[in-house]
Amino acid sequence: MLIILPCIQRGIYANIPPGYKPANSSDPLSINAFINPNDQPLGDFQSITIPLKRAGRLFLIEARIDDQVGNLVFDTGASGLVLNKTYFRKYAGFEKPGGAGVTGSFDKISRIVVRRIDISGLYYEDVAADVTVLGHIENRRGVKILGLFGLNMIDNFEIIFNAGKNELQLNRIDKQGNILNTGLAALKFDFTQKIEKQNNVLLIKGTIGDKALNFCLDTGAESNVISSHVSKKVMSTIQINRRTNLGGAGSQAVEVLYGTMKEFEFGSHQFGSMETVVTNLDAMSEAYGCSIDGMLGYDFWLKGIFRINFGKSEISFSLVKGENK
Repeated sequence: MLIILPCIQRGIYANIPPGYKPANSSDPLSINAFINPNDQPLGDFQSITIPLKRAGRLFLIEARIDDQVGNLVFDTGASGLVLNKTYFRKYAGFEKPGGAGVTGSFDKISRIVVRRIDISGLYYEDVAADVTVLGHIENRRGVKILGLFGLNMIDNFEIIFNAGKNELQLNRIDKQGNILNTGLAALKFDFTQKIEKQNNVLLIKGTIGDKALNFCLDTGAESNVISSHVSKKVMSTIQINRRTNLGGAGSQAVEVLYGTMKEFEFGSHQFGSMETVVTNLDAMSEAYGCSIDGMLGYDFWLKGIFRINFGKSEISFSLVKGENK
């Protein structure tokens, strides 16, 4: 079963119980940590390379969160930190509206604050996190999943994601988006264009069959996804092979069409054959607050080396030799 991890969006949460105090610390955190989530990365570095592991088609980051050691899924489809209820159920928190995914909406999400997160010399303190059930994902992949490492955890950096080498490089930047580590070897990329960040979602324009489509970038998606509502011209370019089940953040699954997308073009580059599922993306579009025609996941990221500079709102990429076939 393929997995597309959830869209859980950050926001302002006013329904905090009167007199609420977190129970996981002898020095209770400020209520402000809930209302204004703290995602600020700390650590004495200008550049850091985080090794990634793979479980199926998921990219994992080794982490320690308070007294728990395990893995976080690198997931730009989630807006911030999302934790697995299996390991964080004892934290005091409060309920908030649920999120949504390609398998539909789900509920029973709570909000907590964790004291510290450590990742390869990078750390965070007093971080507000959403908590939901993710146990079925770790059961399918046979690894300990602490949660999802979402977009807001890295949007103060320029990132270089090299899926082929299982590496995530983070470079600190100034207010103009220039990297602070001037000693880094300059990397050359085949193409650079603007990227849009809307409602904590990364969006690019791609084309299939001369039709411009709106795609979100999702490192937590085990497959690319195309909306079942795209035009017949776009659908005719996708070779459907079979039906399969698609899982999300909840335990439910939906049956989808599975095939090969052959004519996806981005930045005047043909990306060649990529595995793709076709399903209804209405719930995902509603959760993101914008219409999306597709999601770019695992096969897309393996096609090259990608740089995203949040200060300059740019995405750059270099295709891996021989991968645009």
